Amino acid sequence: MKKLLVLVLAMMLLVGCSQQKKDTTFMVTRDNTLYALYNQNGERLTEYSYKTFEEVSGIGYIVTDANDQKGVISDKGDEIIKPGTYETLEAVDEMLYATKKVEVKKEKKDDKDKKEEKQTTPTQTFIKNNLYVLNNKGEVLYSADEKTGIMKSGLPIILKDNTYIVLYHNGEILYNDIQIVRYANQYKNSTSVILGLEKNENYYYFDKQDEKNNIELTINEKGTFQFLAQNDKGVVLNDEATKSMIYIDFAHKKYYQNTIAIKEASFDSTGNIVLTNDNKTFVYEVGKAPVLMTSYYMSAYTYVARSTDIYGPHHIFKDGKSTGDFENCQLYPVAYHVYYEIFPVYIRDKGYQYYNFDNKKVIDKTFLAAEPFDANGRAIVKSKEEGYSLIDETGKVLTKDVYNQIKYIGSSYYAVYNENGTFGILDKDAGEIFPMEYTSLPTEAIVNYDSHDYLILGKNGRSFVYDIEDEMKEIFSHEGSVTLSEKGYFKVDNQYFTFEGEEIK
Repeated sequence: MKKLLVLVLAMMLLVGCSQQKKDTTFMVTRDNTLYALYNQNGERLTEYSYKTFEEVSGIGYIVTDANDQKGVISDKGDEIIKPGTYETLEAVDEMLYATKKVEVKKEKKDDKDKKEEKQTTPTQTFIKNNLYVLNNKGEVLYSADEKTGIMKSGLPIILKDNTYIVLYHNGEILYNDIQIVRYANQYKNSTSVILGLEKNENYYYFDKQDEKNNIELTINEKGTFQFLAQNDKGVVLNDEATKSMIYIDFAHKKYYQNTIAIKEASFDSTGNIVLTNDNKTFVYEVGKAPVLMTSYYMSAYTYVARSTDIYGPHHIFKDGKSTGDFENCQLYPVAYHVYYEIFPVYIRDKGYQYYNFDNKKVIDKTFLAAEPFDANGRAIVKSKEEGYSLIDETGKVLTKDVYNQIKYIGSSYYAVYNENGTFGILDKDAGEIFPMEYTSLPTEAIVNYDSHDYLILGKNGRSFVYDIEDEMKEIFSHEGSVTLSEKGYFKVDNQYFTFEGEEIK
């Protein structure tokens, strides 16, 4: 559980409301032992009473008190469940699983087995005692007993009177039928749910803004499907055991199945559906077979298929059609998503040159080293031994000097280093943003909170925070390393600062 060390006191009262103000609360401590809850106005909402905490969306916090007893408080600090009422508490959507402490005593084996009675389905177990499902007010929705079984799946599944009930959100009934429910999984406490039934899978999607977009879809593919990725266009489900991947298209309210071994999925910045399995990367076009990528690619239709022979021939595809082969050259050895139809290849005994997916050389220069073009249409190259430069898509050198090293740090900014290891910051047009006087670059130099970008740089042990949106205005500087909390403040060791640079006392 995440533990914070210092209070977010008077965060929004110091110099007026922050431009980043959100309705949120913080758990903080004075002595690294007990925590209290505060809001962004600096108001303390509880006493310093809690040893641990876990934030739960839609409820508040699961906490433990000084006696290690679990309880629940709301995000306003109100006590929902008094510590000690239950021995265990576990969040599930906007509900809770709970158990009570059971006194251990000697008993006959037959009595013990009866108390631990469980009822099974083909893949899961229904618990028949000492398990409760609570709503966000701490009220008991269902309790396990001889007549009521509860399965702790991704959502609570209740078996009562030979009827299966699936709960979601704050105890709402999603499913109520006699057909066996094997499992119930949900995408990140959202309105996207998959149920494994006896004969098929049922998928549900609820659009809170427009009910016309709601989806209830029967999937005739058996398995135990997990959510891998979802965006506003669709969702990727996967059963790793059966190597079955399902994509559900929200717009057309239909699904597509592929048999493929994958472990992860994502949507890249250009809308590609990317599937991965260890060192293998596939790009999936809806309704088609996933395409294995072995080097540069833009989409499932535009890519280079790298040969097992290091110098080719490597086959080129553009818009699904072959445009020829690369021969006597090396390509980037793993899947690499390019933003532009320009990429570097190493020509045997010559050096690096830039080609496109039409199999044409596009820059009339050869480099000692060359990187792919980034999202800004810029590439880092080495044209002479003295160092590196930044070029545009035409091959024009943008930097006035050559540098010992150039790093793209995100957004439209680059760190440029001299031979002593100090660096400065340039923009995408090689304009100087900061001079060559900084000494340390955080792993995440550009950070974002509430759609607002900040730049963090280090100089001789001191960190500087700049507001990118306000012409790189310095917000504050401090000895030590600065990090940005997802809760909305900067942290330097055990000290905290607002977005205005004011220290939180």
